Amino acid sequence: MSKDSTETKSETTPETGTTDADPGDTTPDAVPTADLRTGAEPSERLDAAFELLADPLRREILYHLADADETSVELSSLAEAVVREGTPEGESGASGARSLAVELHHAHLPKLESHGVVAYDPERRTVRYRRRPWLDEWVEHVRRAESERR
Repeated sequence: MSKDSTETKSETTPETGTTDADPGDTTPDAVPTADLRTGAEPSERLDAAFELLADPLRREILYHLADADETSVELSSLAEAVVREGTPEGESGASGARSLAVELHHAHLPKLESHGVVAYDPERRTVRYRRRPWLDEWVEHVRRAESERR
């Protein structure tokens, strides 16, 4: 059997602002399960919610953003809050917050933004939570389940 040699081009769609990546790409998190900005089907929303809540740091980010009084938080404040509330072992204080801010900037915030859950402005280093009532329900459910395990 020979493999098809045609190349798949990435394309940004104006409706969603997302890029259709190469379907053969095996990079983890290369293609979001669902773009929550487009009114995805309920099953796609569920897949996306589980994908976003699967990572402990993203859960802490979502917990903090759901509880925040402000509509927008600074990246440094978000990193400090996540370090205070639930940080990986060995990370603490200002150095832990700086290290986490880099990880949030490069990995977690783009992931959350690709699903339409946050708006991240890397120049201003601010994060705005875009409330999704059905996602908020899952965030609270997971938070309760985690607190019962402790």
